[in-house]
Amino acid sequence: MNFILITQFHNKNTPKVRFFLSNFWGAVQNQRFSYVLIRIECLLHFCLNNSEQYVAIGWSRLSDGIESNDFQEYYNRIKQERGRANPAINGFRDAKEDDLFWTRDLEGNYWICRVKSPVEVVCDTQLDIGAVISVEAYNVGLQVPGQIKSSFNRPRGGTIEKIKDKSIIEYSKSLFNKFSKSNYFKITPYKGGLLNNLPEFDLEELVISYLQIKENYYVLSNSIANKSTTIKIECEMISRDVENPRKAVVQVKGKKAKELDALEFKQYVDEGYLVYLYAPKVINLDKIENVVRIGDDDLLDFYEKYKLILPASITQWEDLFTSESD
Repeated sequence: MNFILITQFHNKNTPKVRFFLSNFWGAVQNQRFSYVLIRIECLLHFCLNNSEQYVAIGWSRLSDGIESNDFQEYYNRIKQERGRANPAINGFRDAKEDDLFWTRDLEGNYWICRVKSPVEVVCDTQLDIGAVISVEAYNVGLQVPGQIKSSFNRPRGGTIEKIKDKSIIEYSKSLFNKFSKSNYFKITPYKGGLLNNLPEFDLEELVISYLQIKENYYVLSNSIANKSTTIKIECEMISRDVENPRKAVVQVKGKKAKELDALEFKQYVDEGYLVYLYAPKVINLDKIENVVRIGDDDLLDFYEKYKLILPASITQWEDLFTSESD
């Protein structure tokens, strides 16, 4: 069994962003034999819970007899056997000192890892390790931005994924500094405030939290996976008020998105839904009833009042964003 214990990395010394996410847990879930899980637990212990920490790649049968510094030979063997270069092996080849990786353990905890030295070839057939990268790694827990979580949870997600969102990069650098208790990475604050810069997944989380707390709804969890094929909605909600039962849907668009047309949500209104919209611009609101636009002021007031009970995946962004007047 070949799998990767990796996620994202970013090189602090180059303008190019190289972030990778590992989806090895999805492969684990599909295994039926307990010995596989035991081996993976041993691999996790080897990689993350020792004084020397690593991210590791498999194909140990192809690394036998190769010098530790001859990764190109190992790379060539894999490419020859598979007929192409696997994205994971490309990630190992390209990794440089001070790149950052994200990975996740079997308990669902996320780890941030800084590359300490280039990849080395090894041959550990018991754990199926063909190459390792020495890292400095920290367990950051369960609360990470939605874009990171979703990269691990896609049903057809690959072992490694590249992320280009600059806000995720700055967040990751900031988090590494926090857990390493250092100022290792220079952080570039974003101007424009929270709503201008909050990543898409976390903006959706904030708007949905607003509706649950301020408007007294609860989210139908199965509706999150059943978004319309014609008009994308984030989720369906039901009012908690038994004296005034009602149902609603919500659509969220960030500051760089195109305008929303309220009339395009008529199908939901006709089915008895109240439609909530958050977007930079909403047109035709005056031509349809039961469509409500959530304003920036409403959302920011809500954030300031309730941020102590909001998920850390939202509030931890605050220090990265500065207002225009700062």
